[in-house]
Amino acid sequence: MSFATVIVTYGTTNRLSGLIRTIESTIIAGSEKVYLVNNGCQYDVHSTVQDEFKDIELEVIDFSKNSGSSKGFSAGVKAALDDLVLSDDRYVLILDDDVILDKDLKKEFIKVENTIESQSKHIWSLTREGRDHTFSEVSDRNINYYNNSIAGFSVFNTKAGTLDERTRDDIARPFFIPWAGTLIRKDVLRKIELPKPDYFVYEDDADFSLNIRESGYDIYKSERLILRESSNSWFENNGGQQSGYKLYYNYETNPGRFLYKIRNNTYLIKNRLLTNKFYFYCNIVIFITLGFFRYGILKKHSIVRLKMLFNAVRDGLRARLGENNNWKL
Repeated sequence: MSFATVIVTYGTTNRLSGLIRTIESTIIAGSEKVYLVNNGCQYDVHSTVQDEFKDIELEVIDFSKNSGSSKGFSAGVKAALDDLVLSDDRYVLILDDDVILDKDLKKEFIKVENTIESQSKHIWSLTREGRDHTFSEVSDRNINYYNNSIAGFSVFNTKAGTLDERTRDDIARPFFIPWAGTLIRKDVLRKIELPKPDYFVYEDDADFSLNIRESGYDIYKSERLILRESSNSWFENNGGQQSGYKLYYNYETNPGRFLYKIRNNTYLIKNRLLTNKFYFYCNIVIFITLGFFRYGILKKHSIVRLKMLFNAVRDGLRARLGENNNWKL
């Protein structure tokens, strides 16, 4: 098994040390080449990163400004697909810039892959150690769980028909996966449509997950194929996850992440997973109402944020996507 790696980075030099650790870990794990997407970094990636890794195959794809995760990851994937030297039987691993790849990935992958039936059409998603709770469950959510929902919320969901029991304890089949940790053969990757660039950030990976499934491939995950985190996400604190709703109304974070998430999810569900309009619109109304009364009521500026949330949902329903300059990330 041989692989090349796509990594997307952005921001200031505050992210540089994490990026270098990520690249180093891929080299140690045996990556043949790194396609590094400079998504509008505020420093000279070429002189900084390429000087650090002079002895490896490193291709930098530059954006003059942060163009969002959808365009960033898609640009890295396209670079790998267009590379004539990278043969179709090679794997492409997609990462962000704050993870550490297991040094034994190749060895563990061969062991796990050899236990899968040869006729199985699938791709892999690496397990994000410390953040990924897939294996704390004994079943996997299926399409019925997400139909007509908003941000995974639905008052009409019952366990019946929304969960698939696993045939193996050591292999999960998640419905949606993040970009980071996607491991896929190049010839398979070529068959899968990339997500809409208009998502900007959030839900573009969910769109890509649906494209994988609609191309006839399943998604597998194993506890033996892991990524380690080198930083916390915006919704994490002391190893646990906080409610995005709570952070949104508490003014503890900028509103952009939550608003992009809700807007894009509204668009995604309406256009790809809508089976009952009544259920869908009921879920939206109840989701917004419950979130406000639980986290927003009596909070300073909560009405302002409620209006922003209404506008985000409206934009999703009307397919008004892309970057919103009023939403700070």
